[in-house]
Amino acid sequence: MDKYSVAQAADILGISKEAVYNRIRRNTLNSVLENGVKYVVLDDQMQKKKPQKAQTKPKQSPDNDKYIDLLLEQIQELKENLSSLENDKKTLIKEKEDLLIESKNEVERIYTQRDKQLKQIVALVTRPLMTYMKNKNEIIDARLEELSPYERGLVLKTEVDRWINVEEYMEKKGYSDKKKKNVRKQLTSKLGSNKNVKEEDGFLFIKRGVKIKQIIRKKS
Repeated sequence: MDKYSVAQAADILGISKEAVYNRIRRNTLNSVLENGVKYVVLDDQMQKKKPQKAQTKPKQSPDNDKYIDLLLEQIQELKENLSSLENDKKTLIKEKEDLLIESKNEVERIYTQRDKQLKQIVALVTRPLMTYMKNKNEIIDARLEELSPYERGLVLKTEVDRWINVEEYMEKKGYSDKKKKNVRKQLTSKLGSNKNVKEEDGFLFIKRGVKIKQIIRKKS
């Protein structure tokens, strides 16, 4: 019998060092302790290494070859399908982008057209193109019917802002009651003949920027 270190014994037996220690604890291997070092005692039979099995490459049968070929064909088919899907994806993305651009351009065109129409209507209202009927100072403009309620409101607001209430104007200027009465009389006589004065709901209005004396002095 010979003595070997734990590592040497593990190599001889073809096992790990932990397995050697386990066998020592189970008393299936003899050991001695010398100078604080544990040695494993092996007899001649135990010293024979276990022959390692030769690794042989498994033979491929014809069936295996057919199976491998089938798998390769399926892999190639999957690659082609994946490539086709990628192309379809790119096409769909491109079509979506084109559709969004087309929709955006259409919306911009519509709003540009509406904005142009609104500007034209405002321009018409700000020019002396109003016709008065039955002494009621009704603004006649057929093109207002083409506008939405919101746009029509903007146009009418523009028209209202162009007129000043005569009573408020005279009050602000500090007219006396006698002068107010005289102004009302003279402005009333100008209704229908002077485009700078009008009456609505019993109130007299003059155009902003026009002085009362200019209207009164102007001959009909």
